[in-house]
Amino acid sequence: MSTAKKITAVIVDDEETGRKTLLNLLNEYCPEVEVVAMADSAASGFTAIRQCHPELVFLDVRMPAADEGFQLLESLDDLDFSVIFTTSYNEYAIRAIKFSALDYLLKPIDILELQKAVARYARKRGRSDRQAIHHLTNAANAGPLKKLGLPAADEVTFVNIDDIVRCEADSNCTVFYLTNRQKILVTKTLKYYDNLLEDTGFYRIHDSHLINLRHIKKYLKEGVALMSDGSQVYVSARKKKGFLDKLNEGFA
Repeated sequence: MSTAKKITAVIVDDEETGRKTLLNLLNEYCPEVEVVAMADSAASGFTAIRQCHPELVFLDVRMPAADEGFQLLESLDDLDFSVIFTTSYNEYAIRAIKFSALDYLLKPIDILELQKAVARYARKRGRSDRQAIHHLTNAANAGPLKKLGLPAADEVTFVNIDDIVRCEADSNCTVFYLTNRQKILVTKTLKYYDNLLEDTGFYRIHDSHLINLRHIKKYLKEGVALMSDGSQVYVSARKKKGFLDKLNEGFA
């Protein structure tokens, strides 16, 4: 029998059905998690977190006001826990969470996704999401998202979007090439970042390459984009027209 210490958790959700459903799912499918408190508002969530000192907080984003979950995090001085957001579909909230390299679950919560989220936490257990939470709460108040959290190895590196020159697929991972010549390997696919960075000035010019259009120096007739770091990236034939259209829109 395993003697591993259980992961202590608090559930914060203004809907009773949401709290009870998640509690039942955790009890049945994630026995490694012990729910030590549940709260029905940001105020009671603040108290529960302060009193129970959980390792993990399952936090609803909207309770019932938009972004009230973010406001709860802003009110806490000591962010010595990790957070998994639970939310109905909210495009901006989910995008902000992804940019901060934090975890989330869409309602209704899928059992397999819940188990995966708990397993991801277990692998990093003992490390709080303090830096990522600060980034998220700042981003939620600052308008357009300007920084991206890159989870690599045992830490998250936050980079300015403008400092990303290009991204390259490496099997199921993505390599980020930055203006300072740094390379960061992230265990997420290029497709994930293609979707996430949509409308931020990036374009997928090849199955293996996503580039920051602001860093193009020249487009060569041979079908090659010359980037600001000196790299040359091939533009696939089927992407060429869309790529040139983007350049003509003002990214040249």
